[in-house]
Amino acid sequence: MLLLVCLCFLAVSCDCNRDAGKEQKQDAGPGQGILRTARIVFSSGNVRVKKSGSMEWLPARRDMELSIDDKVRTLRDSFANIEFESGGLLRVGPESLVVVTDLRLEPVDQARRYTFTLMEGKVEAELSALEKGASEFKIRTSSAETSLLHREVAFQ
Repeated sequence: MLLLVCLCFLAVSCDCNRDAGKEQKQDAGPGQGILRTARIVFSSGNVRVKKSGSMEWLPARRDMELSIDDKVRTLRDSFANIEFESGGLLRVGPESLVVVTDLRLEPVDQARRYTFTLMEGKVEAELSALEKGASEFKIRTSSAETSLLHREVAFQ
């Protein structure tokens, strides 16, 4: 009986996620949240994007979707603005390399998780007030990590 209840719950869960459409991306696994995306809303100069699993650097374009493990590189006199689903913005400065490390929505508490790794260069973040108390925004480097709960930060 317990197995039948678990199977029914699993079938219902699968149907709900499939019908949710674009808003809910694939599940990252048990307890890991629903994968989300960010998008490039503006770029100037020579900005390149390397999609996860690809060897090719593509020219950035407006509304290009970014997912976990995608990389954004700006060359001299170039910059890019990356917007999150919740309305926050990450500005990538000239001569920078940023990796999208985490973009998740936790199904239980609806907390959003945004993490970017700055490999080189400079970024600035402007956040909308995070909707849920457990939501977090992080910027990592090889030697430091910053976690934000409110409005603005610059990191290089």
